[in-house]
Amino acid sequence: MPHEAELSDTYRVSRQAIREALKVLAAKGLVTTRRRTGTAVARRCHWNLLDPDVLAWHGPAGLSPDFLSDLIELRLLIEPAAAALTARRGTPEQLARIGGALEEMASHIHGLAAFYAANVAFHVANFAASGNSLIDRLSTIIAPLLQAAFLLQGATEPSFGNAVKRYRAVHQAMVARDADAARQAMEVVLAASAEEIEKLKWRGIGNAAERRESRPPSLSASQNHYAIPDRLYPSASQHGRVAHEIGRQIVTGSIKEGDTLPREAELAERYCVSRQAVREALKVLAAKGLVQTRRRAGSIVPARRNWHLFDPDVLAWHTGPAKLPPDFLADLIELRKLIEPAAAAMAASRGGPQRIARIGAALQAMHQSRGQRQPLYAADAAFHVAIFYASGNVLIERLSRILAPLLEASFHEQGNLAPSLDAAIAFHDVIYQGIAAGDPDAARRSMETMLGTADSGISRLRTGAAAPVHHV
Repeated sequence: MPHEAELSDTYRVSRQAIREALKVLAAKGLVTTRRRTGTAVARRCHWNLLDPDVLAWHGPAGLSPDFLSDLIELRLLIEPAAAALTARRGTPEQLARIGGALEEMASHIHGLAAFYAANVAFHVANFAASGNSLIDRLSTIIAPLLQAAFLLQGATEPSFGNAVKRYRAVHQAMVARDADAARQAMEVVLAASAEEIEKLKWRGIGNAAERRESRPPSLSASQNHYAIPDRLYPSASQHGRVAHEIGRQIVTGSIKEGDTLPREAELAERYCVSRQAVREALKVLAAKGLVQTRRRAGSIVPARRNWHLFDPDVLAWHTGPAKLPPDFLADLIELRKLIEPAAAAMAASRGGPQRIARIGAALQAMHQSRGQRQPLYAADAAFHVAIFYASGNVLIERLSRILAPLLEASFHEQGNLAPSLDAAIAFHDVIYQGIAAGDPDAARRSMETMLGTADSGISRLRTGAAAPVHHV
């Protein structure tokens, strides 16, 4: 990239503003900065592709019809279940927020941009009302994709009036506390979106050769799946070390939500760095949603719902020496129950020999661990990541790669949730057999059984009851 001075001239800002902007981009994995060599655009496999800003910067041009199909497939796994959870758990205020978004949709049926903005707000409010912190944070991933996808789908001239009727059925079921009806109504909404995407495919939008040359790479573009994904923010520099130390304290609860951080001078003295290093560290943390800096008010830790929980660093800070809260483990297993059984079924129906072999290799590593915790948990996490990869859905695969360290940490934290080590591995054997046999139903059922056992074990952890001895 150009030098700071050139960028400063181009954008008519100070060099300090350029440095701070580059720190934010580095926090999102988009650039790397080194002495003497300057700032370079990082390899795509290192980008945090699920960062809300990175997704928004792709815009409609970065979405292919095939990618939109993957998006609908992921939404079908999560959003109907989220609607059912909202019907059960949503507060009156949250339901009112969903209703407000619905009325905004109804009042803008003749305005494309305003209608779709309200539509996105409806889905975001549904995620927030689910009562699951991880599902809530998925909205930061899905919302910018929805905005771009809706704009593409607008080319097919959908009936906004009919769309409002479908969304109203969802909201009415939520208000009536009818979880089954809310789930079914959301499935109808998503089925209509799937039809719009099929129309896009038939029209060939995004497939013409002249479009390929001029637009940015699609999010579903082929990548090296064996490259190290989503690397952590470098900690060798002074500001990087401070960012990691403060970030870890925030995530583990040593610094609590709502706390005001000490002033720059105090932090600089505490960590033996310059005030400039502290400012740059706070910029990195702000890019990850962990701090908000305001004039006169200082730097404040926002509520957890504002954190970028799928950021690689934030995930890694969860997996440190501090324990994962039982409620967080419950949220994780609830999310896994929505995605993993379907991913196993997809792997059984779509997974090629190489991808299925990767699942088998991870299973073999579990058998060879001989009960040693670290290699067993690492192999277990690799088993689940390999299933996501074999699903053939780029978004599901991408989610698994950033969830992998959290999965492994949760296995450590859960202790062991199956009756014995042999039983724990046997669950995985049965799942693999269903996938290798190309039997989607068997693969789905076996994954549901295993996750049901894990869910029961976590419920015991939350209530303080004694846990069994081996993990799943």
